Amino acid sequence: MPMADILPFKKARKPDQTLCRNGHHKWRPVKSDPFAVHRGELITRFRCERCGLEKTKAT
Repeated sequence: MPMADILPFKKARKPDQTLCRNGHHKWRPVKSDPFAVHRGELITRFRCERCGLEKTKAT
């Protein structure tokens, strides 16, 4: 009886990479510097847990 042909599977992507690429970041505030002052405004820094991208928000 002949053996069946084995087909290689495509390597699956990590879901984290796809989410951040499509703009669905997981923002968390940076704990080491919780608040900073810039031009008299209180600034909070956020960092994405998955990709490490940073953004700031005036609060």
